Amino acid sequence: MGTMGLAAWARQWTMKRAIALALAKRTSSLVTTSGDGAKSNDICMAYLLDRQGEAKFLLEQFEGSQLQGKWSNDGRYFTDDKTIPTFELQDYQLYIQYYYRGSTFYSVGIPKFLLLRCSPWPWLSVKYDRFLQSRFNKRALVRQARIEVLDYVLAETVKDRKFQIRTTSLLTHLYSNRWVHRPDKDELMNYYTFIIEALQESGDLAAGEHGGYRPTPKALNTAAAYFEDERRHNDNKKIQTRIVLLTIALTAVGIVQAGAAAYEQWLKPPEVFTGTLGGQPIDLIQK
Repeated sequence: MGTMGLAAWARQWTMKRAIALALAKRTSSLVTTSGDGAKSNDICMAYLLDRQGEAKFLLEQFEGSQLQGKWSNDGRYFTDDKTIPTFELQDYQLYIQYYYRGSTFYSVGIPKFLLLRCSPWPWLSVKYDRFLQSRFNKRALVRQARIEVLDYVLAETVKDRKFQIRTTSLLTHLYSNRWVHRPDKDELMNYYTFIIEALQESGDLAAGEHGGYRPTPKALNTAAAYFEDERRHNDNKKIQTRIVLLTIALTAVGIVQAGAAAYEQWLKPPEVFTGTLGGQPIDLIQK
């Protein structure tokens, strides 16, 4: 057996072992990816990628020298039953999705999958993620006002004219996807749904497609008027602050001047003293 033949045989053998490990974790064709049901997951879904990196085959069984599963013509829907002999594995690359305790790990190629499958990394990753989620759940979240939501919508619309806002995407933008696992997630949903509905009622948002909302031309005028008022308010505050500082400075100067006048009037000793020396009156001049 030549060097290339040995390398191909070793790759095929390793690939078959990896497929066997993955299928041993395939307890169902349906995977729960959210909610409490996902927290008990320990499932692998194995696919074969073609040379262009597109998923073509969903592995279901491995018997002898035959791989059985579902074939896909578009890389998305696996509907056609198909059997692939193991010697054809050289034409594919192994891609595995590992669903573990509410998290999903992706691996392309054999080494990364073996690392996930044979190391404590998934367990450590899940534990660390739950620690971060616990800290996030204890944090008080700052709620955004109507104008701040509208300003975000306008900024995103400038970047993408087809942008539409939805309550879930807004929450993810503001707080990351960790908001989904907070105990007060329903309260957050209700609050920002009410904000969006209020903006629609005021004419700043209009219903779009698939439950989304888009800004209207009025939204730009609303934001411009608000920020102009805000600028004037800040300018007035600066002017008032300067007036207060000037008043304090003038008051301080007045106090100093009054103190100096009082000193001159009542406390400063006279420059000429009248007295006697040897019974004779004399005038003493202070120097």
